[in-house]
Amino acid sequence: MSLKTKRNIQLVIRYTVLIAVGLFMIYPLLWMIGATFKPNNEIFSGLNILPKKATFEGYLNAMKNYGGDINIWKAMLNTYSYVIPAVIFTIVSSTLTAYGFGRFKFFGRSVLFAILMSTLFLPQVVLNVPQYIMYNIFGWVGSKLYLPLIVPSMFATETYFVFMLIQFLRNIPKELEEAAKIDGCNEIQTLIKVIVPMLKPALVSCALFKFMWASNDFLGPLLYVNNPAKYPATIFVKLAMDSDAGFAWNRILSTSLISILPSVIIFFIAQNQFVEGISAGGVKG
Repeated sequence: MSLKTKRNIQLVIRYTVLIAVGLFMIYPLLWMIGATFKPNNEIFSGLNILPKKATFEGYLNAMKNYGGDINIWKAMLNTYSYVIPAVIFTIVSSTLTAYGFGRFKFFGRSVLFAILMSTLFLPQVVLNVPQYIMYNIFGWVGSKLYLPLIVPSMFATETYFVFMLIQFLRNIPKELEEAAKIDGCNEIQTLIKVIVPMLKPALVSCALFKFMWASNDFLGPLLYVNNPAKYPATIFVKLAMDSDAGFAWNRILSTSLISILPSVIIFFIAQNQFVEGISAGGVKG
């Protein structure tokens, strides 16, 4: 058997395995999409993806208002009214913090960096009570501006992102910054014009992670949003499940699919940058 033939066989096996694994991983999403077009009595009758008798009942019911205060579109608008600012503030604050730790030497730098890294081991569940008490004292619980969900992102609270950006900074030659200073750039100009463009893959990865985490967050809005008209999509989906004595699964699945579509679309649009950022951060570092 020739070397070329062996390589072709290996290539066929490799792609066969990858396609099989890919279909296995994507099957739940495909089943969910198909189930939104099925009558309730057909959804759990088999594993087939395509409906025997397609219906738009699930989507029509998903558009209905609940309690007269909110529907899926308003819930989506509520969600991204705090998710988008949280993503922007997280990227800006994480970049500034990483730049400070990665490029400047100051008194207590090692101690502060160690404290920052130690917060990676602090689970969110132990912070919920003290944070709720603090935000309640501030008068932020029930805020129309979602302050408890947005303001923390201004202070680089996502330690993983800071660490990831520092790892990227270590692989950017300092000579580029020195050249920028010779051209008359100060530290902020150097950061914006030199560092940030080179951090683009890492920044896209951080933004995608934060976007998905914030969009899927259920406990945060549950704790700090007490007005039904301001509920985000995560709580609206749960509200839709509790609205009937018996679950209308095609409506629930349709509501869930609509709520996750923006995250899926954004991920596919930015997937190349995302993969590049993750792989570069893991290989270099």
